[in-house]
Amino acid sequence: MSSTPQHDLDEAPEERPTEPEARPPWLRRLAPAILVLGALFAGSVLFKNLPKEREVELRLDDAATVVRLDVTWTDSSSGDRPDNAEPVIDSSWQFAEGTAPRAVLTKVSLPDGLYQVQIAVGRKDGHDVTSRAVTLADASRITLFAH
Repeated sequence: MSSTPQHDLDEAPEERPTEPEARPPWLRRLAPAILVLGALFAGSVLFKNLPKEREVELRLDDAATVVRLDVTWTDSSSGDRPDNAEPVIDSSWQFAEGTAPRAVLTKVSLPDGLYQVQIAVGRKDGHDVTSRAVTLADASRITLFAH
């Protein structure tokens, strides 16, 4: 008599279950850490592109003559030329003659990146336009000067 059961003899050698590969125990402990690090990296990339609220101070020269203030934020990282890019944020303020403050505080909610900011100051005797590139990063408050 044979000690091998008939079921084992009927299966072809390639159909027989094989034992799992023997992996070192340190590799089994390292796998969850690698998964967590990968998730943290992916999260940091995703969260970097989320908008952050920032306080913007607009300082006005000769505020007594200012009657209107227009500020336009355009995303420079989009690859479009500044002339063709759509404004991301467009804000306006109007003041009675002689009542404009020396500094206007406002908030913007934008992701980190490079922006083109155009500040148009309307005065009782004309208007001035200032345009500059602004990089938003870790700062929660920025100051822009309008002439």
